[in-house]
Amino acid sequence: MVGNQTLMKPHVAIVPSFGLGHLIPLFEFAKNLVVRHGIRVSLLVVTTNEPSAAEDQLLSSPIPPDLHIAKLPPVDVDKVPPSDGKLILTRFCVITDESLRSLKSVLVAIGKPKALVTDLFTTQAFDVCNEFSIPAYVFSTTSAAFSAFLLYLPKLDSEVECEFIDLPEPIQVPGCTPVRPQDLVDQVRNRKIDEYKWLIHHMSRLPLASGIFLNSWEDVEPVSINALKENPFFKQIPAPPVYPIGPLIKQEETLSRTDVECLEWLDNQPSDSVIFVTFGSGGTLSVEQQTELAWGLELSQQRFIWVLRKPTDAACAGTFFNTGSEVNESKAYLPEGFLNKTQGVGLVVPSWAPQVSILGHPSTSGFLSHFG
Repeated sequence: MVGNQTLMKPHVAIVPSFGLGHLIPLFEFAKNLVVRHGIRVSLLVVTTNEPSAAEDQLLSSPIPPDLHIAKLPPVDVDKVPPSDGKLILTRFCVITDESLRSLKSVLVAIGKPKALVTDLFTTQAFDVCNEFSIPAYVFSTTSAAFSAFLLYLPKLDSEVECEFIDLPEPIQVPGCTPVRPQDLVDQVRNRKIDEYKWLIHHMSRLPLASGIFLNSWEDVEPVSINALKENPFFKQIPAPPVYPIGPLIKQEETLSRTDVECLEWLDNQPSDSVIFVTFGSGGTLSVEQQTELAWGLELSQQRFIWVLRKPTDAACAGTFFNTGSEVNESKAYLPEGFLNKTQGVGLVVPSWAPQVSILGHPSTSGFLSHFG
């Protein structure tokens, strides 16, 4: 039962889109609102009928009393069209879209909040917020520079006829560093695919937000943040007010037995000697890529921790939809003799590792990861 003192606190609902990489930063944001600002928070989690051991571990970790987790009705992923084999944005957007059909009734059940915070891919919630007269904010976990590009994307889409990767010159995002066409993310390289259509749909709705929280800060991105606040283009959209609130990082981790063993191994390594290799919450390599990486690590004689997942030639994010749930036998996916040849120098961890603890350890000297 919620006490009277708790009910007097401002109530904010937070809605991450589907996927651990979206849930973790908004989970941390929610905890900060509760602990540092005395706000009562309802975290509304998109779920499916497929288990995610990593998500379950995250949500079962200790939370402050005024943070309440509510799982939205699970989406049957068997009824969701599979991804095209390489990109997953369409699939998780469809899952999120299906899940948010229950948002209106959920907001009524938890008591209409004073504000609602989405991420970049839950802008469907704006419609419900408008109906209930609830201000909606966006939490952008990406850089200020990329956030500026995303706000500029609808304008670019309306003015450019060819594919962006065919442009002869870098793309000049107003007030920001130009973006070379070859550096564009996959989702904007082909404007005919559903990936791009979902992206442009959500980015074109960003101006409807009451504000954008950036997980960045002026000292690290002064040019891009100033552009978002002061450049005439963003004022003309008009872009919502931008609030740099970073760096917001995961402060605590619930450690499993495997996690503890991993950190104990790291304790025994020299200072600044270990490279941490991992490719996000769902990233996988092809068989060829994984073999090449293994050979590279072996020949380099570099100390390493490698979070290994089953390789797949079908999808670059093959474990995104069941992160932490897959059965993973490392020996079956590595070149013959690799584990013996790197024994004592490297540690192979199946599926999941305590990333924050590893990156903050004095023995860790480098980080090899995907761009996310």
